[in-house]
Amino acid sequence: MNDIVFIILLVLAGVLAFALTIYVINLVRKGRGGSAPQKEKKPGNLPDDEHKGAEAVVRQLRRYAALHEYKVVAPVAVTGVHGTTDLDAVLVGWFGVLGVKCLGYGGEVYGSPDEAEWVQTVNGARRKFKNPIARSKQSGLVLRDALFAAGLKSVPVETVVVFTGKRVQLALPRSTGHYTEKSFSSYLKSSRFEEDKKSQVEPVAAAFVQG
Repeated sequence: MNDIVFIILLVLAGVLAFALTIYVINLVRKGRGGSAPQKEKKPGNLPDDEHKGAEAVVRQLRRYAALHEYKVVAPVAVTGVHGTTDLDAVLVGWFGVLGVKCLGYGGEVYGSPDEAEWVQTVNGARRKFKNPIARSKQSGLVLRDALFAAGLKSVPVETVVVFTGKRVQLALPRSTGHYTEKSFSSYLKSSRFEEDKKSQVEPVAAAFVQG
């Protein structure tokens, strides 16, 4: 009888030792992170393709300008009271001034006019960038600064943002006022750019060429 009890106790001790060993191994694995952790894509690790695709839009503007005896300044880098410009091109005509900001982002883009930052996501990676509509409007103010400095007043100024990414998906409200390369081409054909607002093409274009 004593032998049976001894054997039972020995088996129980073995089971407990085995269980304790497994428990300790699991603790060690957790402490070391277990299996090799998968690298997560961190916010902000996407390439900044801000000006990608701008060349096609600039060529489109130059063709339009040639047909209407307008001028294109590209890119535009002027400084004024309101900061500096960040535009890929400016179209100057009798109608006034059209500043164009191009964004070549891919993936999905989310935002609204009243948000300070927008979000771009590509294959699980994401990053934030400054509201391009707000940046474009600020550039419009700087264009006006340059015109005032050149003694040119009452010149209509408009700025737009064009998304040039071929596969970009824009989750943006229609009220945002943004364009794709295709919709911008249609917008450029509107009659507003053929209106004569008495803007002086050569002096206005010269105001945006600094240095």
